[in-house]
Amino acid sequence: MKKLDSTTLTDEQKEFFKTHLAFLATVDANGMPQVGPKQSMHVLDDNHLQYLEKTKAHAYENLKNGSKVAVVVADKPSHTNVRIIGTATIHEDDDYQKKIAEAAGAPQAFVVDIKIDEIDE
Repeated sequence: MKKLDSTTLTDEQKEFFKTHLAFLATVDANGMPQVGPKQSMHVLDDNHLQYLEKTKAHAYENLKNGSKVAVVVADKPSHTNVRIIGTATIHEDDDYQKKIAEAAGAPQAFVVDIKIDEIDE
């Protein structure tokens, strides 16, 4: 993968997120990795991703403990991929969380915003 000089998503990268399943990676306090698919992951704006944290399990606990995140979307046939390294902010029981989660039909979900720190292709 090649690190890009920008932390702003291109239109092509935004479209790639719309059409491919994203996987989120975090690490726990001991450095043990955890990775899983996040169907709700989407582009929030040019510099942020967002997903709904519904299970509140491993990834959630890792984020609560300050883990950085890696998000990867890939297309196997074309060998095309985008990887984001970022910093997550969890919204729990605030007006923002309530608005986003209700609109998505998942009122119990927490909302996770990911600020893009690095983009690789």
